[in-house]
Amino acid sequence: MKEIIFYGDDAFFYDFPEETDFYYANDPIKPLENDYKAIREAIESPIDSKILEKLLDEDSRVVIAFDDVSLPLPAMMDDVRGKAAEVVIEKISTIGVKKKNIQFICAGGLHRKVKPKEFSHILGKKVYKEYKHQILNHDADDTENLIVLGTTEEGFDVEINKTAAEADLIIYLSIAWTQLNGGWKSIVVGLGTYKSIIPHHSPEILKESPFMEPETSGLHRIIWNQGRVIKDKIKVFQIELVLNNSFFSGIYAKLYRPLKGNIQKIPLWRRMTLSFLRKMPQSIKSKVRKGLKAGYKLIGVYAGDIEKAHEQSLKLINMQMNVPIHKQYDVVILGMPNVTPYNVGAAMNPLLLRTLLYGYLYNMHRGQSPLKKDGHIIISNPAYRKFDMKQHPSYYDFYHDVVAKKPDIFKLKDIETAYLENKEYSHKYRNKFAYHGTHALMVYYWGTLGHVNVGKVIVSAPKNKDTVENLGYEFAKNLDEAIMVCRREIGDKCSIAYLCMPPIFISEIRK
Repeated sequence: MKEIIFYGDDAFFYDFPEETDFYYANDPIKPLENDYKAIREAIESPIDSKILEKLLDEDSRVVIAFDDVSLPLPAMMDDVRGKAAEVVIEKISTIGVKKKNIQFICAGGLHRKVKPKEFSHILGKKVYKEYKHQILNHDADDTENLIVLGTTEEGFDVEINKTAAEADLIIYLSIAWTQLNGGWKSIVVGLGTYKSIIPHHSPEILKESPFMEPETSGLHRIIWNQGRVIKDKIKVFQIELVLNNSFFSGIYAKLYRPLKGNIQKIPLWRRMTLSFLRKMPQSIKSKVRKGLKAGYKLIGVYAGDIEKAHEQSLKLINMQMNVPIHKQYDVVILGMPNVTPYNVGAAMNPLLLRTLLYGYLYNMHRGQSPLKKDGHIIISNPAYRKFDMKQHPSYYDFYHDVVAKKPDIFKLKDIETAYLENKEYSHKYRNKFAYHGTHALMVYYWGTLGHVNVGKVIVSAPKNKDTVENLGYEFAKNLDEAIMVCRREIGDKCSIAYLCMPPIFISEIRK
C-alpha cells in the first residue's frame, strides 16, 4: 500500500510491503471556540487554589514564567501563551499589581536563549512591546541568581532561578502538548540547573520506562519529588494550555496528508509538488522548514494547583495522543523529518538524529513498545553531518570526540564534568545563543531507553555513511534494501509496522 513518508526536509510516497500494518495519529480534537474566554474562566475558577485576588495585592512581586521555543514543534501560527499573557496582565493589573513588579522569565533550562523575535512570537507583539525590558531568559550558569531550595528524600538538590523563587507568586504559562510536558517539569527543568536536572536526565533513570508514561517513569518520579520541595517553599499558580495535534497548516495540511488506505490515484499536483521540492537546494528546503508554523489549537485550559491542573491536562492529552496498537513487531519503520526540540532555527546534526530516534520516537509509547525487544528500526532520513556551531558547539565536540568511539553510555561521568566546567561552552551558552555544554551529553542520555532495547537501526538513503557508522547504525541505499536486510536477518515472515508521523502520537498496545 502506498503511503507518505518523511525524509529530512522532504517527503515522498512509498509502496510498502503488503503485510505492513499502518498506524496514524488521531484526528485533531475540536478546538475551543474562544481562547481568551477559556483562559479567563480557568483563571477565575482555579483548581484547588485560591483565586489571584487572594494571592496578590498591589505590592506583590510577580514572575510570569513560560516555556521556550522547544514547545510546541513546530511553533504555533498563533501562540496561545501570548493570549494567556494578555489575560494574566489584565487580571493582575485590576488587582493593582504595579507594572514594575512584573517580571517575565523564559524557562529554558539548559537550552539556548530565546531571541527577541522569538519572544515577540511567543508572547505576542502587544505584550512584548510593553514589557520587552522586563523579559529575561533563565540562565542556569548565573550563580548569583540561583538558589537551592532543599533536597528530596532521595538526596537530589532542588536549585532554581532565584528571581522566580523570591517572587510572591510564580504564574507559569505551560504548554501541555504531550505526557512529557507540563506539571512540575515546567519549573524543575525550565527554571532549573545542571545540579537539579541531571538526577532525572541520567541514563540509569531514563532506561527504566518511557517518559510518556508518567505513572512509571523514573524521570517523572524524581521531578515530582523535587516539585514538592518547591511547593513547600514558594507559591505557584499554573496555567496549563492543552493543544491538539494539528501539526500541519494551510497548503501543507493537504500536501502532507496521509493516504490512510485511500486507493484512489494520488493527485498529480501532490506528486509533482513533492518531486519539485525534493529537487530544490537543501539550503532553501532548510530555510522553509525553519519558518514552518503549525496549526495547533487550544483544546483545554486548567489553572491553579500545579499538580491538580496537570491531572486534568493529562486526561485530555491521553484522548488526543494515545493510539491503540495491536501487537509488538519485529520491524518498525519511521519517517524522520529534520525537526527536534533542539534545532529550532538550526541545522539537523547526527547527535540530534540519534536523540530524535532513540530519545523521542522510541519513547512514544505507554506500556509495551510497539517494537519487540532487540527488534529492528528502519528510519528515513538523510543523516546529514552538518552542525550549527552557534547553537551546538559542545554537540560538535562530543560527537567527534566521544560518540564516534562508541562509549559505554553508563560510564561518561568524567566527561560530563569536563563539559560542565568548560568556560568556553558556558560563555557561549550565556551570551551567544548556544546550548549548555552539558546538554550534548543529556541529549545522548535522552536516548538510553532506545539504546538498550533496539537491536539494529537501518538508515535508508543517508547522505553520509560515516554518520551512520559513528552512530552504530547500518546503511541501506533505499527502503526496499532496508526491508530486505530485515527479512534476511529475521525471516521472510517478520512482522512490520509503519508508524506514520508526524503528527506524533503515543502507541498503546491494547489486546
